[in-house]
Amino acid sequence: MAVGYSDEQVDRAIRLLAHLPGEAQRAMARGINRALEGARASAAKQIRRTYRISARAVKKTISLRRATRSQLSAEVKSVAPRVPLFAFGPRPSEPGTGGKGKPVLRVGVRRKGGRKRLAGAFVVRLGGKLHVARRKGSTRFPLETLYGPAVPQMMGVESVTREVEKVATERLADRLEHEINRALQKAAR
Repeated sequence: MAVGYSDEQVDRAIRLLAHLPGEAQRAMARGINRALEGARASAAKQIRRTYRISARAVKKTISLRRATRSQLSAEVKSVAPRVPLFAFGPRPSEPGTGGKGKPVLRVGVRRKGGRKRLAGAFVVRLGGKLHVARRKGSTRFPLETLYGPAVPQMMGVESVTREVEKVATERLADRLEHEINRALQKAAR
């Protein structure tokens, strides 16, 4: 995902702040960093609209490499393993589901399409946390923990990427204007 200033925006910032050394670069870096924070929030919001996962779980995996006056580029990156299926809100969500005479476990990763039945799956407490698991064989152990997609995969969905780029581009333009005005007002004092 690439978002940046247009040549006209850069020229305008340099022209308006030419009498203040280093302020054009500072204003552009601040604008990029604010747009970066907006991109992270927008990514969490868009993923939340598409998938049954909390925004907090998404934001936890997103890291930001901020812009500086000497390096006017930034990056939004998500590095995370696959998300445990329990994070997608299984129903019922208490341990003990899925056996004979017990309610069948249903899980929906995406918001569209509802929850699907997972035959043989159940909710279990492992290491102090709840997980959705199933047995690997006919014996009691070993258990196989089930996972959904990773946050980077969710961010790669075209609708999510397109919306995040749109929000970041709009915010970048707004923030540059704000930072230019801020620098000019500070110099006028």
